[in-house]
Amino acid sequence: MQKNRDILYGYENMPLIRYDSAEANVLPNNIAYADLANNDVVGVLKGNRYVDGKLMQLYSTQENHVGVIAATRLGKTSSYVIPTVLSFAMQKTKRSMIISDCKGEIYRHTAATLRQAGYTVKLINFRDYQHSECWNPLIPIYRKYQKAMSIADTVKTIAIGNGRFGYEFQGVVYKSQPALDKVLKRVQKMMVDDVYNDIDQIGTTFITTQKTDDPYWEDSARELLKAYLIAMLEDSRKSSNPITEDTYSFSTIMELSSDLSAGEDKCFKDGGYFSKRPHSSKAYKIVNGLLFNNAGTTAGCIISIFYSKMAAFKDVAPRVITSANSFEVSELVEGPTAVFIDYRDEMNTHYQLISMFVQEAYRFLIGYANDKPTGKLDVPLYFILDEFGNFPKMGNFETVISASGGRNIFFIIVVQSYAQLDNVYGKAVAAIIRDNLNMHIFFGSNNTETLDSFSRECGKMTRVSPLSALNGEKESISSYQLETIPNVPVSMLSHFEPGECIITEANSGYVLFSRLERYFLCAEYKDLPQDDCKQYKCPINPFDEKYTYTPKSSGSSGRIGLFDDFNFDF
Repeated sequence: MQKNRDILYGYENMPLIRYDSAEANVLPNNIAYADLANNDVVGVLKGNRYVDGKLMQLYSTQENHVGVIAATRLGKTSSYVIPTVLSFAMQKTKRSMIISDCKGEIYRHTAATLRQAGYTVKLINFRDYQHSECWNPLIPIYRKYQKAMSIADTVKTIAIGNGRFGYEFQGVVYKSQPALDKVLKRVQKMMVDDVYNDIDQIGTTFITTQKTDDPYWEDSARELLKAYLIAMLEDSRKSSNPITEDTYSFSTIMELSSDLSAGEDKCFKDGGYFSKRPHSSKAYKIVNGLLFNNAGTTAGCIISIFYSKMAAFKDVAPRVITSANSFEVSELVEGPTAVFIDYRDEMNTHYQLISMFVQEAYRFLIGYANDKPTGKLDVPLYFILDEFGNFPKMGNFETVISASGGRNIFFIIVVQSYAQLDNVYGKAVAAIIRDNLNMHIFFGSNNTETLDSFSRECGKMTRVSPLSALNGEKESISSYQLETIPNVPVSMLSHFEPGECIITEANSGYVLFSRLERYFLCAEYKDLPQDDCKQYKCPINPFDEKYTYTPKSSGSSGRIGLFDDFNFDF
């Protein structure tokens, strides 16, 4: 039979390479853990096992988006996430990271090592606000709006000859005031459009539509949240008691909405916050349609849904952490930085806030990369997102993950099964997201569809059927029967030893039966310095009075609305 193996040529035959085989030892990007500091390693971890007493690591041949599939308690954190963070720390090229860490385990075992390696380490700790950075997701909106409103301040008056003066704006000289005004109006409208898009994104992320068969109530609650965000920007222009960058927060929304109520016969109470605004106010127009002109019971239901969605900010940790800003997302590109986000995995609100942070960081990084001559970050940055299947839907994530790789921005997402992605994004979009994950690491799943799907992704092999032995006598076989079988059958995917996994990588030409040894079984990791979240200190005091807004009067003092300077329509 050995002499007739050429009969398999041209049939399905994806090689399956075992981690303990001679073939595995000669795969490209094999490097000893002890040698990482002296090497510019490209790629992400796909093997971590001992060879002749030495811890050897195998990396992909390029930076990759990675999908990790692992059911609960199959060791994804100890086998993959922690070793990946430590490998990045040890390498010569220091990649920045944003890491979701639901148990604080990753921070505990890697933060001190990262600091020793020259990283700036930040901790957003939704478990314990007293030991956390502060991050206000609304600050970018406030700054964009203020920039739009002060756009005229960037105009320069210059001499254009013959005693005449013109106006320079964005590198172009305009000879007349009307010509300048026309351009200012157009540019400001584009900037204000961008502000509104960001407000819409915040609303969509935080108040999702879960009841798709009756979306009116949740959609209306989302519009009410957007009305508050817009009204607060309008109030930033008040001469008396304005909303400032320090008070433009969810905490202020909770304070302002405390008087909101509705009863029968259009009995609506808001302490005058919306009702006393000029009718030209964008915020007034939204609330007028939602609440003022609705039946009292309808308005009451909308307000009730709004309160239920905002209830998360009655919890002290999210409210305090998002009430101020102690660091900037821009720090991610100023040097090697690791941001840990510690949270309670049973709290849906924590996932929403993490999702907001990821989206804000991504928007900044994409803009920063686009402004560079190369169109990408100088050093790769990784989002390492555990329990990604529990995150709320992120708008256009299929486009985000498709576009980010070319900017040196990569995602490692961890899910329990493909069904989680299907549930959040729908099958069509989830399939696009999976297609953009060039590397898949499978530790195990309890979902039969995921098992079947991953088995198919591993390809097939063609072999001479054992039944061929029936075609002949003794050692002589008169004819061969070929059969095509799964390269990695479902039965194999269901019976791994701890640390074992199957890895597929686009265009690698093989499937890897890999070993990712759990960090606590590796001698190289046993003396890791430990860090305690309880020792973390925030550089600011979020209880400072400057972060607290106290309404002194109702309405917006007759000032024009946010979007009314040039009669902009949306």
